[in-house]
Amino acid sequence: MPLIDDLFSLPVPQSIQISPNSQQILYSTALTWNAKFPGAEHAVSTLWLAETGKADSARQLTAGNSNDRDPRWSPEGDSIAFLSDRGRTAERKESCAIYSLPASGPGEATAITDVANERNIESFRFSPMGGKIAFLSADEKDENRKKKDKEKDDVQVWGEELAFNRLRIVDLGTKAVEVLVSQEQHILEFAWNDDGSAIVFTTTKSTDIESNSLYGTDVWILDLETKKQKRICHIAKMGRDLVWAGKRIYWVGPVAEEWLTSAFGVHEVEVPADMSEAANEGTTNKSHHIAYAKTNCALNLSKTATGNEVLVYVQNGMADEIRLLNGDKTLFSKKRKILAWDATFTTDSDEVVLALAQGDSNNPTEVYTTTASGGSMVQLSHLGQTVKQAGRNFGTTTFLTCQSLDGKVQLECPLVLPFSAAPNNTKPAKPLPTVVLIHGGPYYRHTESFEGLYFMWAPLLLSAGYSILLADYRGSSGRGEEWASHARGNSGVKEDYEDIIGLTNAAVEQGYADPERLAVGGWSQGGFFSYLCSVRNGLHGLGWRFQAAIPGAGMTDLDTMALTSDVGFWEQELVASGAAWLSPPSDVRNRRGSALWEFRENVRSGKVVLPAMMILHGEGDVRVPVEQGRGMRRALEQFCAEEGKKEEGREGPVEWRYVVYPREGHFIVETGHLVDMGRRVVGWVERFLGKA
Repeated sequence: MPLIDDLFSLPVPQSIQISPNSQQILYSTALTWNAKFPGAEHAVSTLWLAETGKADSARQLTAGNSNDRDPRWSPEGDSIAFLSDRGRTAERKESCAIYSLPASGPGEATAITDVANERNIESFRFSPMGGKIAFLSADEKDENRKKKDKEKDDVQVWGEELAFNRLRIVDLGTKAVEVLVSQEQHILEFAWNDDGSAIVFTTTKSTDIESNSLYGTDVWILDLETKKQKRICHIAKMGRDLVWAGKRIYWVGPVAEEWLTSAFGVHEVEVPADMSEAANEGTTNKSHHIAYAKTNCALNLSKTATGNEVLVYVQNGMADEIRLLNGDKTLFSKKRKILAWDATFTTDSDEVVLALAQGDSNNPTEVYTTTASGGSMVQLSHLGQTVKQAGRNFGTTTFLTCQSLDGKVQLECPLVLPFSAAPNNTKPAKPLPTVVLIHGGPYYRHTESFEGLYFMWAPLLLSAGYSILLADYRGSSGRGEEWASHARGNSGVKEDYEDIIGLTNAAVEQGYADPERLAVGGWSQGGFFSYLCSVRNGLHGLGWRFQAAIPGAGMTDLDTMALTSDVGFWEQELVASGAAWLSPPSDVRNRRGSALWEFRENVRSGKVVLPAMMILHGEGDVRVPVEQGRGMRRALEQFCAEEGKKEEGREGPVEWRYVVYPREGHFIVETGHLVDMGRRVVGWVERFLGKA
């Protein structure tokens, strides 16, 4: 198969779970970004089982014809439960149910909940003592609602007929389902306490994605014996990855409580000693930020299957780490992305077993096990064998460091050199044509991984001989609150944009990147910066310019983002004066950092020479609506038409393309579109940087 087909057929491991006896590893795989196979209407996912510490022991549990996902061990370790749409038929377009498989296998999956249910099950958890499963799902549509939908009587009134998540419990013996919590609020997450006598859950006012940003999140405890529930605290914005251990409840969330644009740390609240009272809206406990977010960031929490220790996934600079919250002990640390993970104590010692999904710039992501005491990394899976058996090599990663242009901070990011030019991770004999790829977020960051950015751009470009600079900037994750806060009210204005330029300049000055053969690209926030690099091309005065740009799903006008994006309340945190309804008419500060508002001053006045620009966008994108890309397309088209110049066989002063993918949202999921994009990206770079 051609490389591009191999790459988009690669299974990616997800949802890793270690068995209660720590002897087996359970996980699922799906295509990257849950993409769909050619011609398929739905994504598929497959379950796998492997033996801890035994190389190449992974075996497939399910056929891979359905979306079998989020697998979990029963507390006894004798069965596996998972979510699936395998009950879907031609007549019933949707289906979501919890299924069970015997852990010994092989065996037939049996449904635990009703396969005729069409509402999605958001999450589920076994009770600690077994015998029951709690889960979140919305009520099914009644016959009257179905009749109205069929007759197109589907008028939407804001705030009415919301599909609130309910907290439910199913008895595994009888399969009887009971609704535990059905208040008129949306339940986001839940967790059991240690002995299964109570459940903590979080709610927000609405099902809308912005609700916890606007109204915050409440934390509740439900006593399963009395069925009483009590609100114990309020979180100003959001909390995720709920864990109940002992007498405390933990979650990760922003440390600047009034902002989503903030570093994430671990927070806790003490469990009330008295649950005898009903919910008291006036009395709540105070939550506290207790760990991380000063010089690093906590992204995920989990609890060990044995010992009930709380585990934390931490981004510490370029290193991905797994730590114990109690004592802040580091169990694993490496400058390599952890895509999925689990960890637990062995049943007969203090040793900690870790299961990790990792890849590097030359090898696709696989599942490994190791131990916290420093055991070897044992590869259990062979998901990338199609790519590796073909003898394909991609690149080797080094980490570029330099002082920021303002001299205030030290910058660091991965620089991936094509294997053909630096097979032993040595410095190439001469500077290479280089593509600067910028991550989204902005609260995200690069470290070494196989894919590097999105949609296999990195391995495709590396295999074509181009080096990849994965630029990280102030406002990203991994370096604490002061670093992350640079994005608030400042996006694209100074530090973040200048850091991208500073890292690119360092790659040039250190002899890695050819200053005459530079391209820039990225997705979402990375697309936003790609637009800015284009309309400011060369204004930095450092003696080089980008020859090509590939902005994907990027913003060009920050003011309209607050009006049109599905996360508009979050978008207004990124700009200086907030949303239009919060600003006086004379306040135009939001134009700073908006590429379209710099087009006349920089491009039409002749201050910059635009790079050849290929705009990519999903037609149904609600996060960054396609109008953001369409606005730049109109600016380019009118500019070229008015200039009327013919250069090198093209119309106008700059080459550009505007590519829209039908049916796609913020992330591209149809394989045909992904393949088309990959070919266009490599072709665009080759055309304007020359073959590598």
